[in-house]
Amino acid sequence: VRFGDGQRIGYEILARSRLSGLESPTQMFHIAEELGMEQELSSLMRREGLRTGKALGLGGKFYVNTHPTELRSPALLDSLKELREQHPELGIVLEVHEAAVTSVDVLGDLRSRCDGLGIELAYDDFGAGQSRLVELAEAPPHVIKFDMHMIRGIARFPLERRQMIKSLVEMVRSLDVVPLAEGIETADEATACQEVGFELAQGYYFGRPSPARAWDAPPLGDTA
Repeated sequence: VRFGDGQRIGYEILARSRLSGLESPTQMFHIAEELGMEQELSSLMRREGLRTGKALGLGGKFYVNTHPTELRSPALLDSLKELREQHPELGIVLEVHEAAVTSVDVLGDLRSRCDGLGIELAYDDFGAGQSRLVELAEAPPHVIKFDMHMIRGIARFPLERRQMIKSLVEMVRSLDVVPLAEGIETADEATACQEVGFELAQGYYFGRPSPARAWDAPPLGDTA
């Protein structure tokens, strides 16, 4: 959701299963890794997510995830090319987890290749571990998603901590990168995030994840 006007600008595609013992992505990828098929599973989730999103006619951008091992494989680019060929009209944002970034060169090359395909790059869970400030400055993505642990309870944070977050947000914006606050659950958190300069918001306050089959194009502003 965009803070400026409260409009819904996109959706994050999440994968779940109805198979017993494989309900969550963690469980699914545990089995896939044992079979050496984690990259294939990740690619499948992106492909099916976009197919379903397009069929629902939701509009906006679709945020799709990656598996850490994909950044070391040329198969990732192949899968992105396939997605763009299948869905030339869709807005696609590729999320890369902070911990998966191993070098400036890897991130810079991925950004360049995504630009060539008309796909945006998002840096996910920023601040969850060792924030890669050097990579951020030298190879900035299009969007930075601040980890929910930096957001939850932000309205009650001491002034010094909120000022620190504000400084990080200002640094991100100075690089022409869009800062997004993840995990917003209350109106107070939403207000505090807007006050420190976040441009985009995501979290239960705006809408909870739900099965694709339950969607009926909800009103703007109801879902992150």
